[in-house]
Amino acid sequence: MRDFATGKNVRDTPEERVRQEYERILVESYGYRKSDIDIEVRIPRGSGFFSDRADIAVYDGNGRDPAANILGIVETKASNTKPPKEDSEKAQPKSYMTATSAQWGVWTNGDNILYYCRHGQKILDDYLNNIPARGQSIEDVGRLTKSALRPFGRSELKAVFRRILNTLYANTNIGRREKLGSEMMKLIFSKLKDETTYVNHPPAFRAEAGENPSDVAKRVSALFENVKSDLKDDGIFHEHERITLDARSVAWVVGQLERGSLQQTDTDVVGDAFEIFSESRFIGEKGEFFTPRGVVRIAIALTNPIPEETVCDPACGSGGFLIHAMKHVWEKMTNDPKWSGAPDIKDQQRQLAARTFFGIDKETDLVKIAKAHMAIAGDGRSNIVHENSLHRADHFEGQAKIVFVSDAKFRKFNIVLTNPPYATKTKVLEDDAAAFILGHQKQIYRDGRWESEGKAVQRDPYVLFIELCLNLLEDGGSLGIVLPETVFHAPRSDYLRRFLLTDNNLRAVVSVPHNAFRPHCNAKTCLLVLTKGARQQDRVIMANPQEVGHTQAGNPLYRPGTDELWDDLPLVLEELSDPDNPNNEHVFMVNWSGIDENILVPSYYQHRLKPVQLPKGCVGIRLGDLAEKGVIEHWDGHGSPASAEKGRGDIPYIRVKDVVNWELYRNPLDGVTEEVFEKMTKNKRQLKAGDIVFVRRGSYRIGTVAMASPLDGKLVLTRELLTFRLLNDLDRGWSPFYLLYLLSTRFVQDQMKHLTFMDTTLPNIGDRWKDLILPAHEDIDTVRDIGGKVEQSIRDKWSAQARIDELRQDIGGLTT
Repeated sequence: MRDFATGKNVRDTPEERVRQEYERILVESYGYRKSDIDIEVRIPRGSGFFSDRADIAVYDGNGRDPAANILGIVETKASNTKPPKEDSEKAQPKSYMTATSAQWGVWTNGDNILYYCRHGQKILDDYLNNIPARGQSIEDVGRLTKSALRPFGRSELKAVFRRILNTLYANTNIGRREKLGSEMMKLIFSKLKDETTYVNHPPAFRAEAGENPSDVAKRVSALFENVKSDLKDDGIFHEHERITLDARSVAWVVGQLERGSLQQTDTDVVGDAFEIFSESRFIGEKGEFFTPRGVVRIAIALTNPIPEETVCDPACGSGGFLIHAMKHVWEKMTNDPKWSGAPDIKDQQRQLAARTFFGIDKETDLVKIAKAHMAIAGDGRSNIVHENSLHRADHFEGQAKIVFVSDAKFRKFNIVLTNPPYATKTKVLEDDAAAFILGHQKQIYRDGRWESEGKAVQRDPYVLFIELCLNLLEDGGSLGIVLPETVFHAPRSDYLRRFLLTDNNLRAVVSVPHNAFRPHCNAKTCLLVLTKGARQQDRVIMANPQEVGHTQAGNPLYRPGTDELWDDLPLVLEELSDPDNPNNEHVFMVNWSGIDENILVPSYYQHRLKPVQLPKGCVGIRLGDLAEKGVIEHWDGHGSPASAEKGRGDIPYIRVKDVVNWELYRNPLDGVTEEVFEKMTKNKRQLKAGDIVFVRRGSYRIGTVAMASPLDGKLVLTRELLTFRLLNDLDRGWSPFYLLYLLSTRFVQDQMKHLTFMDTTLPNIGDRWKDLILPAHEDIDTVRDIGGKVEQSIRDKWSAQARIDELRQDIGGLTT
């Protein structure tokens, strides 16, 4: 990779990523020029001997003499590096500043940051809460005017919020991150209050160089008192609530935020940054994950809210759907003659937002974040309330009841947009589930309406949210909802698909890239858009983007050979304007008559619309047709023994990882006893030589095959494995060895990704293996030649296995 400031080649390491982030902040947020930044700068020691290198040096533009021209020194470390202790004389920036002309220094590991400055003959580490911008002196830090505040950059604000969270968590007496999030909301609202009042006065939200932290805290506390007065009807803060952070921590946070304007910053940037305070460490376990902005924009483009339509998100989180829907509506107003010429259009936009956008969330801190987010964007915060959306309408209280309930029933909305929680660990208990038709054992569609049968059962939250969202919609209203991909294909979710599709119009299904919610959540999801109570349209929009701009670990993902982030969602948004265009890469149309209601996953239909060209001299044969004609038979594996039973016997237990190199690896550490074998295989099929074992479910090996050897007749197969046995060759010269070859071809393996869907968190091809097309050679001599070559290789391997088995029995004591 190339260094951001200098263009030099650098290695991509955790420490380097921290350096690149801070270089970008120095340029984009503090105004330093790339030409004045250098890396790996030698620091003089003693009489001309060079020993140390500073990670980043910022020069004054007049030369590169370390003794005269360095303004600042930055030392960057990997995120797992502990910060130096306060007043540590061994802190590298201090040492480097002593040996150079540097006026200020920074130590950061990305998650924490420390500031140093030269004050007379001393290097101090408790004097600054920030560094000077380009052209400023140390004493200028914190001396601000409101007109000089500028928008935060995307990388800057997110990095600042991350540092604030981690630094406060490590250095205050508040030991829970969610409580820190609550404290941050107090400070953020205080800053917003400061930005929007007395615009000609200097900011009260500031921390000057060397200023007593208690003076900073007093000014911010006064701002917060005004915030509480302004928001007394919003339920965000209690009357007696106060800022509980210590004065020094308040001053440090103020120093981090004082130079930027939240009001001027793009709401996407603010939303990304807010999510730092609501990460999976305390929210994710409850199933709440923030929807990528690209998915939000696609949902809004497909539902297309217009002015005066009411929009609701019953699991609003940080407010992403509501913010972007509001911006979408405001843009329509700007372009509509009805509003565009009005001198008070901004006031009209705010008033419209206040009466048409609604949100609920059960997490208090998320409600505060959403309200802050909406306040930064302009308005719309008044109808965001704290409540459990899955409670009955007659159980709603306070502001939630006022906003959402009328005559003991939920009010109706024109559009519902949401990404409900879909944690598997957090179930809705029977008492709450009983209020829902989907909260019972069975659902019956009778006389034009759904009814429940059987007793109430625990359900995943997203199941009940499906019903809630439909209940919140007016007839003719639009629903955009993100759901686990399981809903779109799994047999056990058949009742959910019927519930969604009955009497409603499915308009679109968009696959959400698997990395979208990683690393916090491994769930694969899809966005579904429908119209309630409308006849099914003839054609349905589908989209199948592959990547979302970051890897499974959360690091940036670039298109191969470029510096461009690999995010397909903006292209999907662009292609939605012309979904019939045959040149579209991700978006396409599917005739409703060609849709199997048991499979709504876009990749399945994209593959059908653009089938792969068969190799020359081959004819396509559907694997399922061979099963139906009796050419092959198939059966599932036996299951999995209890963990305590594994490794206690000599009979192999074959798992997905044991299907490798066309053979079944018999791990001696997984063997089971004769008793367990008899119990698990009773009345079930056993392998014989020539049978083919196929991986149908697993982390990454779907479609991998192996052939059973003469030694594999007595073993236990996990249920994730499927067995094929060739019964006849259709007069084509086929053998089990030729079938093994066909299943292993790139032509067949490339089909797997279009037929494999996520089943909760594991890929699963289910029964869709039947749709695999085998590239069978038309020439029988070619068939026999390939089958013969594969057979010879397999039999050579069997012979070697037999010799090893004989050696094991002869010598004894072998574990291989």
